[in-house]
Amino acid sequence: MSLKDKPVTPQLGPSGQKPTYQRLDSLEQLPSKGRVEHTGYVQSVSYSAPNVAPWLTAVVVDRLGTVSARRGTVPHVRLAFMGQKTVPGIKPGVKVEYSGMVAPVDQIPTIFNPRYVIVPEARR
Repeated sequence: MSLKDKPVTPQLGPSGQKPTYQRLDSLEQLPSKGRVEHTGYVQSVSYSAPNVAPWLTAVVVDRLGTVSARRGTVPHVRLAFMGQKTVPGIKPGVKVEYSGMVAPVDQIPTIFNPRYVIVPEARR
């Protein structure tokens, strides 16, 4: 069988297969590696220094707690937005639904450039 019998068609995108994400009810279920989806609250946001490449980091937890809760005792994930000085809507206290590939960085579960949606809160 030659190439003339079976022409190659270029494909510019995914092959039709959607990646499967593990939906988490709690960050206690967070695997050390893999694709995950979760809804949580932004606990803190940190920005890079002006003299280095832009980098924004947001720490997400299941629910907002007291100020005295230490980050080491509460399950959390770090969302890292590379190349971004700011990310619209990402600020402490915001409920966010996010997905991406989680990997341990400095023993902290981290998702680089996640997909995210700000979840609107019901007005009281």
